[in-house]
Amino acid sequence: MEDTEFQKMTQAELNEVIRKHNNFMTARPGGARAVVKDKDLSGLSFVGKDLSQSDFTGCIMENADLTNSNFESATLFGCDFTNSKLNNARMVRADMRGAEISQADLSKADMTGTDLREGKTIVKRRVKNPEDRFDSVGTGVTQFIGSNLSDANLNGATAASADFTDANMQGAQLQSTDLKNAMLLGADLSKADLSSADLRNADFSYATMVGANMKGTEKSGTTFSLTLTVEPVGKDFAEVEMTLDELLLKHVAWVASGGRQGGQLDLTGMDMRKAPSLAARKLTAIKASQATFAEMDMRGIEMQSAHLEKSDFRKCLLQNADMRGASFNEAIFHRANLSKANLNPLIFKKPNGVEFNIPCNFEKASLRQVVFSGARIMEGKFMGADLTQADFTNCDLRKANFTGAILTNAKFDGAALEGTIFDKKERHQK
Repeated sequence: MEDTEFQKMTQAELNEVIRKHNNFMTARPGGARAVVKDKDLSGLSFVGKDLSQSDFTGCIMENADLTNSNFESATLFGCDFTNSKLNNARMVRADMRGAEISQADLSKADMTGTDLREGKTIVKRRVKNPEDRFDSVGTGVTQFIGSNLSDANLNGATAASADFTDANMQGAQLQSTDLKNAMLLGADLSKADLSSADLRNADFSYATMVGANMKGTEKSGTTFSLTLTVEPVGKDFAEVEMTLDELLLKHVAWVASGGRQGGQLDLTGMDMRKAPSLAARKLTAIKASQATFAEMDMRGIEMQSAHLEKSDFRKCLLQNADMRGASFNEAIFHRANLSKANLNPLIFKKPNGVEFNIPCNFEKASLRQVVFSGARIMEGKFMGADLTQADFTNCDLRKANFTGAILTNAKFDGAALEGTIFDKKERHQK
């Protein structure tokens, strides 16, 4: 089916609809219930307006501002709220089946009892990059991909089959919510309340669920692959006999003596979350494959030439870190902050005086929503990496290799891209 052209509504026209709706709701003369179907309302303002019991079936509200609005018991079936602002909006018991809410901000929204089920009769108006991972285009599934739902109230909502991939759901209220078959890949559910929720056959792979309340949930068939919780991953560093300072003294001696004294710091398979702060620590050439550093403050750390394959850096603070020549193959960095980090090649000199470079290696790493802004990553290897929504603003990416990388909605504004290698068909913003 071809895309349908939707008639554009002006702000003045919308204001008149709202005025009549208010009269209708207050039983004043000249009132009429707001019934606006299949119209283009993109970019318009609904700020603070009361549109409870209204009907906006199938409308495009992309980039609209619905802050502090009231859509209680409204029909919003199949609406497109992509990139819209719904902060503190009241969507109680609204019909939002099959709605598109990707990248929208619903922080502190009240969606108690909202119907977010699959809308099987909806016809999508825009094709949403059919090659993207985790996409559910054309299915009528309500999509919250990458949306901000922090502290939102979805208690008792019907969100079966909804797609919350990469959504920020920190502190969200999801008590008794129907999340059967829902997609929550990479979602941040830290301190969310999921008590008595129906999670059967839902997918929480790569989700962060530290401090989440799971009491009384139905979890038959639920997937929790690589889900981060408070439970230790591998060996807990708190159980190590030596202190971090003692281990580092041995490691510094090992580095300074070229391996003749002390001992190399080996954190392989270690959960470091209960270790002292690693900020500004010198951890050059350590071994730490399959280690867990998630949510740690590692600002200014030195980890040059470190082996960090398959390690977990989710939500880590790594601003101004010096990690030249480090290996991050298949590591997880979801929502990490690497702004102004030094990820350039590490330069070595052979006995004959010839120099050679060891670039940072992020091959097949999962780097969704990572902030690299201002980082130096010359010759960086990103082959096969997932860089969905990564921010490379003002980065030095000269001669970096992105062959086979997923760059959906990645930002490259102001980045130095001389000699950078991209797939011919790859989408990216320069």
